Amino acid sequence: MRRNLMPVFAASICLLMLAVFAASTSGQSGRKQKKADPQPPVQGVNQPEARTVPEPEVSPDKPKEKGPQRTVMVSTAMPDIGISSYYPDTARRGCIEEFRRAMHTIQISEARDQHRGDAIKVAKESEQTYVVWMEFQVDQMGTSNTGFELRYTVFEPKTAKVVGTGSGYPQQPAGPISLPPIGSGRTDAYADWAGRDVARQVMKRLGWVM
Repeated sequence: MRRNLMPVFAASICLLMLAVFAASTSGQSGRKQKKADPQPPVQGVNQPEARTVPEPEVSPDKPKEKGPQRTVMVSTAMPDIGISSYYPDTARRGCIEEFRRAMHTIQISEARDQHRGDAIKVAKESEQTYVVWMEFQVDQMGTSNTGFELRYTVFEPKTAKVVGTGSGYPQQPAGPISLPPIGSGRTDAYADWAGRDVARQVMKRLGWVM
């Protein structure tokens, strides 16, 4: 009889193990998988999604620096008796043209038949204008072939302090330039050249040209 019970006992054990295995499998299949908790970001390291790239700053173009402004007034006094009234105008124009030829950005004004006191007043009332005042005098010593002497005085702006005095000499420009015949035409050329020489002396004295 014991032999007959052995197969029954073994079959019961197998059925019990199958039931336990089935119950365990069913429980695992119905259980939801727990998601892994997100890891906190590492301190001190920028995360890719949070990193912002600043836009490059565009600096405005710097204005070009300008050189110091040169401002001059060229004035002439009435000439002495015996000197043509055209000479001051000719010398003044020559002086202005020489300034502009050497300095393209210079600002120039002019005045004629101006007294010395008027030139001083203009300089005192100006913030940056140098006044170049010229006057024709008769060459009493007879040392020139022009019959005149062109004297000049430079007044400083604001103070009207005299920063230069001298005489303009009719220096013939370089190049094949022929003089007019002897007479008023030649003397006019001398007046023009003397005015240009004044401009060159003034620019050198003020340190505007070497």
